[in-house]
Parts: sequence; structure tokens; C-alpha cells
Amino acid sequence: MKNLLFLLVTVLSLSCCSKDEKPINPIDQLPPATQTGANTAGCLVDGKAFLPKGYFPDGNLSCNYINGKDFINGKDFNISIAQRNDNETLSMNVISYNKSLIVGETYQLKEYGADSKFGEYITVYNSIQETRYSTNVTITGELKITNHNFDKAILSGTFWFDAVNSKGQIVKIREGRFDMEY
Repeated sequence: MKNLLFLLVTVLSLSCCSKDEKPINPIDQLPPATQTGANTAGCLVDGKAFLPKGYFPDGNLSCNYINGKDFINGKDFNISIAQRNDNETLSMNVISYNKSLIVGETYQLKEYGADSKFGEYITVYNSIQETRYSTNVTITGELKITNHNFDKAILSGTFWFDAVNSKGQIVKIREGRFDMEY
């Protein structure tokens, strides 16, 4: 009887132990690719989910689509996602200067300049040590506009890019998506 009781307690104990939960796939942590003005954005940075996080006075997620002083006809676009941890600030930016963005078009992200499109990833440690990774002529990426509701000022799209720092280290931005009011 003792053996049977011991066996029953052992089986119950083992069956009650929680099994290790499977880790969540990083891509499943990103917001869905919507086109409703959900004010969401995210991407993978070197395979890890990168989402707005932490406190920033101006916000940790922003989208602008303007033309200098003329806020009606957009030509300058940027989407910015930022994270702040204890001693570290990270930001990912996709920027297009002097170009009206058209639904269905894919734009090459290359070097920074007056009429350019580019991607960048910036890390700042202890508010002083900055490392900037940027696309350039050979290290590139893409921005694709999937929706633009001009009347409601909603812009949605996808992006990816590789960016390099001054030491030649590369960061890979993948599966980027945004659905923002501007």
C-alpha cells in the first residue's frame, strides 16, 4: 500500500510540474501588419523583437510626413522607434527626404543626403557613448508603402535594411512594419 501511495504521489507531482514553455518566436512579438492607423510599429534587430519601450518626453514611436512648412503635401517622411533601458537608448529610423511616397512603390534605402532615403540604428550608452549604424551605397535596404489614406493622414508600410558603423560592424533590421497616423 505504501508503494502504491508513493507511486501515486510521484505521478501526481510530476504531472503537476509545469513544462518549460516554448519561447515566443521574435516575429510573433511584432505588431500585426495593419492598415488602419493603429499607431504601431516594430521590427527585428539582429533577430530580436524591437518595439517602442521606455519613457521619452517626445514619445518612443513617431511618424512624420511633411513638406517643410507645408503640412498638406508630404515629401519628407520618417518613422522612428525608440527603446530606453537603464543606461541605454536605442533607436531605429527610416527616413525619406524630398519624395512623395506612393502606395505599392518600393524605395531603396541607401545613403544620407538632401534627396535621399536611408535607414539608421543608433545606440547611446550612459548618454554619451553613441554608435551610429547607417545604410550606404553598398549596404542597403528597402521601404515599401502599403497604404496611404491621405484624408485620415494614415501611412502604412514595411521595411528592412542592413546598416554599418564606423568599425564595419553590421546590424540587420528585418520584418519592419508600421501603421501610423502622421
